[in-house]
Amino acid sequence: MAFKVKIKNIGKLADAEIHIGDFTVFAGPNNTGKSFVSKLLYSLFNAMNANHAETHLDNLLEPVKRTLRRLMAPVRYDRDGDYDRATRSWLSALENENKKLETLVKEASIDELDETISDLISQIQKIEQIATDIPQPPSKRGQTYLDRLTNSLTELKKGLHQAEAEDFIVAGIEYEIRQNLIRNFQVPNISDLQGEEGRPSEVAVEDFGAFELSPEGLSFQINRSWIKQLQDYSRVIYLESPVYWKLKTALEDIWDYPVSRFRNRERLSGVPGYFFDLGRALKFEYTGEMAFPDVYTKLTGEEVIGGRIAISETGDLSFRENGRHFSLPVTATGIANLGILALLIERKVLDEGTFLFIDEPEAHLHPAWQVIMAESLFELSRQGVNIAIATHSVDILKWLEVRTKKNPEDKQRIALNHFSATGVNQFNADNEDNAEDDFETKMGAIMHELTTPFSDLYLEGL
Repeated sequence: MAFKVKIKNIGKLADAEIHIGDFTVFAGPNNTGKSFVSKLLYSLFNAMNANHAETHLDNLLEPVKRTLRRLMAPVRYDRDGDYDRATRSWLSALENENKKLETLVKEASIDELDETISDLISQIQKIEQIATDIPQPPSKRGQTYLDRLTNSLTELKKGLHQAEAEDFIVAGIEYEIRQNLIRNFQVPNISDLQGEEGRPSEVAVEDFGAFELSPEGLSFQINRSWIKQLQDYSRVIYLESPVYWKLKTALEDIWDYPVSRFRNRERLSGVPGYFFDLGRALKFEYTGEMAFPDVYTKLTGEEVIGGRIAISETGDLSFRENGRHFSLPVTATGIANLGILALLIERKVLDEGTFLFIDEPEAHLHPAWQVIMAESLFELSRQGVNIAIATHSVDILKWLEVRTKKNPEDKQRIALNHFSATGVNQFNADNEDNAEDDFETKMGAIMHELTTPFSDLYLEGL
C-alpha cells in the first residue's frame, strides 16, 4: 500500500506532501510536524475504520438514552418515595427493551442497513407501547421526562424512515473525525488546528478524498471504495510514550471519574484519546492464532527483555520475569517500551492489516534495543502490518540504511519523509522520477542532520 497525503495550513504544515508506504518514516528536528502528522493521520484513518452505521445510530439514540436515564434516576438512587412498585416494574420493562434497542445499534451494519432499520423501528414500537401502558403517571417531573421520551422515540422513528446509507456514512465520518481530532490533539475546537487565519486548511489523501477544516466546522469529499479499504484494516493503533502505560491505572481512574454536568461534551483530560482507545482494545480477548510468534519470541526472549508484560482482568499491567511479578510503574521504561509491543502481539491486537503509528519508538531504549525495535517493526511490516514511525534515532535510521543496502528491493517498501524548518520532502521536485535517488538524498540529509551535533562536539574535543 502506497499513497500520498497533501496537507495545507494545518498546524506547522503550510504546504506538505507526505508519502505513506508499508513502512513509513517521519524524521527531522523537533517542532517540524512529525508527531502532528502521525496524530492527524491516525485520527482520520481511525475514523474511517469505525462502524459508521453504529456511530450515527448511537447519536440518534442519545436523546432517548438521556431521557430514560433521568426517568430512571429515582430507581437507580433508591429513592423509595418517588415511584410505587407498579411504576418501578414498568420502568424496569422499559429499560430492558431499551437495552435491546442499544444492542441492535451496536450490531448495525451499513451493508445490511434496510434490515437493521426495520428491526430498530419494530423495537421502538415496543418501547412506545410500554410507554403508553404506564400503570399510573409518575411525579410531575417524571411525567415531563416521559413526555420527552415519547417525543424522542417519535423523532427517532421519523429519522429512521428517512434514512439512507449515504447519510449514515457522511454523518458517521463527520462525527468520528471531529471527536478524534478533539480527543487526540486535546483541543476544544478542531478550528484550533488551523495554521494561518484566513487560509483554507485541507488534508487530501490520494485516491481517497479531501477534508477541509474551517471555523464553521468540517467538510469533506470521499471515495466510497476507499472507506471499504480502510475498514478492511483490522485496526488502527497509535502507540506513544511508555510513561503513559506506567500511569495507566491512574489515568483511567481520572477518565472514569463521574461528571454530572456537560455529560455529552468531550472532556479534555490532557491525555490523548488514542491512549484510551488502545487501553480498551487490550482488555478484549481476540480469537485466532498469534499473528507474529517469531517477533514475539524475539522480544520476550532472554537476549532482549527476558519476560513479558501481562494484563489482569481489571486491566492492570505487570512485568513477569522468571516467576516473579513486578508492577509496571517500578519496571524499567525500556522494558515497558518493547514489552507493550510484545503485549499487542500476544493479545492479538496486532495482526495482518493493522495500521500501527508509533511516536518515537526509540524512547528510553539503549542503542542496542533501538536496533531490536527497528528489526521488529520492519519484520512486522513485511508480514502485513502497516507501520508509521516518527523518530529522531540515528540507530533506527542507520539500521534501515544498512538494510536497504543489503536488500535494495526493500527501498520500495519504505516511505521516507524528511521534515525540516523549511518544509517536508523538499527534495521531491528534483528526484520524484527516480525513487532510489530520492531515498538516498533524503536519507543522507536526515543522517547528516542527526549526526552533525555529535561530529561537531567530537572535533571540538580533539
